[in-house]
Amino acid sequence: MGSRRLVIASVLGVLGVACAPPGTSPERLHYVALGDSVAADPGVPDPGSPEGCHKSTNNYPSILARRLKVAAFVDATCSGATTDNILRAAQQTSTGPVDPQIESVTAATDLVTITIGANDIELVTELRQCEVKSPDPTPCKTQFVVGDVDRVAALTEAHAPSWATLIDRVRAKARKARVILVGYGILLRPGGCYPAQPVLPQDSDYLQTKLNDLDDRQRKLAADKGIEFFDTRPLHEGHDMCAAPADRYVEGYVTQDPAVPLHPTPLGAAAVGDALADYVSRHR
Repeated sequence: MGSRRLVIASVLGVLGVACAPPGTSPERLHYVALGDSVAADPGVPDPGSPEGCHKSTNNYPSILARRLKVAAFVDATCSGATTDNILRAAQQTSTGPVDPQIESVTAATDLVTITIGANDIELVTELRQCEVKSPDPTPCKTQFVVGDVDRVAALTEAHAPSWATLIDRVRAKARKARVILVGYGILLRPGGCYPAQPVLPQDSDYLQTKLNDLDDRQRKLAADKGIEFFDTRPLHEGHDMCAAPADRYVEGYVTQDPAVPLHPTPLGAAAVGDALADYVSRHR
């Protein structure tokens, strides 16, 4: 535990940050978490509500809320969410519809974290398509890049305006709030680790590049909008799905922890939650 905290502390200086409004003291924060399954953390004990959102009470927002001893906390995250499900469209889940997440943000809210975009660019579908299932595999990248057109890159650019709209809507509803976009981090190290994880080396690099593009696009957007971007990639170095199971912050295609494939492990959620808590406390 001590060594893990030391690693987390050592990367705080290189986490991506844009301009931030002064925050209130952590003890008085009213905190709302928005986002998809990377924030919700399905499969990690213990389950939160509503059941259909498949979220954990030990996801990074919950850990952050406990560390900061916030006055009020609403975890509006929901697995499978898109930006549209935060902004305007009820999300259909196995236990019924869930109202747009932004309805949880009010004038009293003074901290908002957001992790969104992976479902907008269909990242999980792409990861599944790249899973090697035959003895003579071909690179999956050819399914996404045809001629000069990169479908994933096009989706990222197409959805960037909706991420900008989301930031504007959050700030309009909670004018005093500190808003932090939280990035996705590292799923696969350079070259991957085929066959330990069933993704060809060139496909591993392609997929991680697309995830980096998403994080980098949102980092720029945060800077343009005067909010913060918390880059989790420094935290994830050496803790991707190729790491030993005891060191993974993200699960691989076959799970070793109580977590969903291709999603944060309990250790990964704790690492991000703790690092965010340290960051929020130091930069207020």
